[in-house]
Amino acid sequence: MFSNPIIRLLIGIPLAVIVVFGLFTFMYKMINRDYKQPNAEEQRVLERITPSEDDTEVRTRSRSKPKRIDSADKPPPPPKMSASRSDIDLPTPSIQGSAPTELNIERLDSLAIDPVAISDRDAQPIRPPVPTYPSRAAERGTEGSCDVRFDVDTRGRPYNVQANCTDSVFKREAERAVSRVEFAPKIVRGQPAERRNVVYPLEFRLDD
Repeated sequence: MFSNPIIRLLIGIPLAVIVVFGLFTFMYKMINRDYKQPNAEEQRVLERITPSEDDTEVRTRSRSKPKRIDSADKPPPPPKMSASRSDIDLPTPSIQGSAPTELNIERLDSLAIDPVAISDRDAQPIRPPVPTYPSRAAERGTEGSCDVRFDVDTRGRPYNVQANCTDSVFKREAERAVSRVEFAPKIVRGQPAERRNVVYPLEFRLDD
């Protein structure tokens, strides 16, 4: 029955008219109220707050003139510090000997300056590399070894790090461990020098 739109329209229009009429009637009753005029009150005039001259006497307070303060006495001068020669008791310095008037050059012939030998030194690791066992190799139970080839600069830092390993799973970890090693640089005639083609062997073994 309500599926027909015409029937729904015929039923909805009267309901809408009733609702609208009820709303307007309620609003009219709420607005239409008896209005009571407020009682008229007397207007008050604000009188003068300050008293006039006729009503009260204005009292003035006379102030006495300030007295001049006499100048303060000057402080006494500080005591004079005087020291005579007899008051100061210092020890008399005594200087013994005198500077040589002539320099004996023959005595210098016995002095000999030997050359200091500076030993050369190859690059040496200050601390060994500490590699971490790769998790993939540990899970498979794989062991191996690597020959890590690199160069050392004058500051003892390795560079050009290349690892040749029995299994590629150890290559990345071997290069990372050796690249963080600190070396004492190579010394040639007392000066740091680069060290080329250093080979550092590493072994990866599982604990039994």
